[in-house]
Amino acid sequence: MLFVEQLVNGICIGAVYALFAVGFGIVFSTMQILNLAQGVYATYGALLTYFAITKAGLPYWPACVLGVLGAGLVAVFVDQVAFQPLRRRGVQLLGAVIASIALWIGLREVMSIATDDTPVGFPPGSAPRGLLEVGGVSVLHTQLVALVCSAVVITAVYVLLHRTNVGSAIRAVGHDKRSAEIAGISPRAMIVGAAMLSGMVTGLAGILLANGQSFGAHLGDALLLQGFAAVVIGGFHDVRGSALGGLLIGVVQTLSAAYISTTYQDAITFGLVLVVLLWRPTGLLSSANLARA
Repeated sequence: MLFVEQLVNGICIGAVYALFAVGFGIVFSTMQILNLAQGVYATYGALLTYFAITKAGLPYWPACVLGVLGAGLVAVFVDQVAFQPLRRRGVQLLGAVIASIALWIGLREVMSIATDDTPVGFPPGSAPRGLLEVGGVSVLHTQLVALVCSAVVITAVYVLLHRTNVGSAIRAVGHDKRSAEIAGISPRAMIVGAAMLSGMVTGLAGILLANGQSFGAHLGDALLLQGFAAVVIGGFHDVRGSALGGLLIGVVQTLSAAYISTTYQDAITFGLVLVVLLWRPTGLLSSANLARA
């Protein structure tokens, strides 16, 4: 039964990694950018939710909505300030990575100042709390919320990108901006929309990770590492691959910490990344193209 509990724990944290990886993948598939500021969106989602609860007195769920929207706006800000000028000048991948690092550090420092560089947490009674027993397995309410929210949002993002005209336009811009423009699609509008969507999804991942624990301005840094690994494992151009990669990392991390050692869980996780890269460099469900910025 202990193994089952650990497996459930791994799936639940993996669902959060999967959500973050999906947000990461949206940016790469539409802009061909490795956005290292992506983790900041998760931090802003969690901290804006915290401020909405503690400063504005909003209930948890409305505060979450504001946190998610705020993270989306931060993502649009990063795109328009850092990436749009580079796209206009035709700057390649390295320039975009450097710009994203600068925004990552700058935006993180803003939140460090806002929180006095002190860990915070959602007030008791605001976020979901409690324990659910299912067949002898104990599951935290926060874990259930993370699992359900991640499943719903990832499914919705997949449907949006692959079953709607807007999604087709976003993917067309990611494939070839010039051809999309000839077809009457506004590349800039689609990129801004994709940035907003990516930020909102990533912000939600930060909120779900923050539930039930203290956190600070560095919340998104760990998510960035795990999310990038998940995208590498699953594939850069497929939402389902990113989600699968996140789940695998969550399960591997949890089981390795429980049955081997917490000391080696990161080494085991990124050993898995190395194995996938050697066996299938394009990811489990997709292919990667790092040529464009």
